[in-house]
Amino acid sequence: MTDLVPAVTRGVDAVRAHFAGKPVEVVPDGAGGAYVTVHDVEVGSRYLPSRTFLGFQISAAYDSADVYPHYLGVVTRADGLPHGEGISATSWRDQPVLQLSRRSNGWRPGLDNAALKAEKVITWFASR
Repeated sequence: MTDLVPAVTRGVDAVRAHFAGKPVEVVPDGAGGAYVTVHDVEVGSRYLPSRTFLGFQISAAYDSADVYPHYLGVVTRADGLPHGEGISATSWRDQPVLQLSRRSNGWRPGLDNAALKAEKVITWFASR
């Protein structure tokens, strides 16, 4: 198994700090990056269940590369409507998920990080 490159370790540390108190699972991807899963993420009362997990890969190219896409445990809208644009059902790491497509075209290495991106994606999804 390949160790995480230093920038990925910093990204993981930022995620752990930002989501303090929540379980954060980190699995090396074998190429210097990591698969990260934050458990017990609150997505709000618009969704059933209102808590799930958020997963993503921090690639070995981090922090020069955006963290994209993000995956959410399968939730349904409480109002029964479809999820809408930017959200699709797929699988990630052998489990069914919703893929959240929120690319950061203006990714700023050294300023943006995996934790901030994860929070932005959660906020975007919760407001849908």
